[in-house]
Amino acid sequence: MTHEPLLILPFDHRSSFSRKLFGWEGELNRKQKQQISDYKNIVYQGFLEVAKDMPHPKHFGILVDQEYGTPILKDAKKRGYTVTMPVEKSGQKAFTFNYGNEFGKWIEKIKPDYVKILVRYHPANKDINKIQLKRLSRLNAYCKKHGHKMMFELLVPATDADMKRAKTAKVYDKKIRPLRTVQAIREIKKAIQPELWKMEGFGKADWTKVLKVLGKDTEIIVLGRGQDEVNVKRWLQAAAEFNQIIGFAIGRTIFFRPLQEYLAKRITKKQAIDKIAGNYQKFIKLWTKAKASKI
Repeated sequence: MTHEPLLILPFDHRSSFSRKLFGWEGELNRKQKQQISDYKNIVYQGFLEVAKDMPHPKHFGILVDQEYGTPILKDAKKRGYTVTMPVEKSGQKAFTFNYGNEFGKWIEKIKPDYVKILVRYHPANKDINKIQLKRLSRLNAYCKKHGHKMMFELLVPATDADMKRAKTAKVYDKKIRPLRTVQAIREIKKAIQPELWKMEGFGKADWTKVLKVLGKDTEIIVLGRGQDEVNVKRWLQAAAEFNQIIGFAIGRTIFFRPLQEYLAKRITKKQAIDKIAGNYQKFIKLWTKAKASKI
């Protein structure tokens, strides 16, 4: 199986924009929604600065929501980039369909390369997981019937019991999360068969365990999880060891600070675009170099 690279700039964040960037709570008005769309377009322009000169457009992609980014999705699709669209409602403890029972209409309207599903799944949360697995089975059946590929984003947040045992988030990430992730994958695979998994990073030994349970034909990209640049670099360098891991989807680490600076009027829009482009290019070079060293 040939593993083609896929280097995604995701900005499908919704609550991260409204709450964490702008500091807005509650229902948004039309002006606020337009401002979010405008800022997402800044991120997209940064992506284009890098991707427009690349020889293989499908190796580069965006992940953006339909609520604030439908024009971006359509434009990127016309340009031949890999286009991914989320179907989950933002900021929910249990996976919930965005647009409820009409989720399929949005998929057919955009026809993305990947339908993306973000799920927070910890094996200890039995009741929530039962609900999530039922909804995931429904989505899986829909995608298989209509010929859509799935990108499954798995987050495995610590429970109170995990944190009591680990004491710190760093220890949870290193010692406990890999075990919980393996358990989660075993359960999730009974409900869905995604073509691509979007996952948190691990060290080399833990990646070996995770890949074993995923199966040899599964492809993976590494997410950034809003981590600082040092941690993201460490995740990417460990992931580059494995042929099945074909790239990354790094968002806030790339675009959040430039948008903050632009919002605070410390930089111009053009400077924000250039900074986003520079950050994206930096991770592309890091990944490419790390992959090349493993050949």
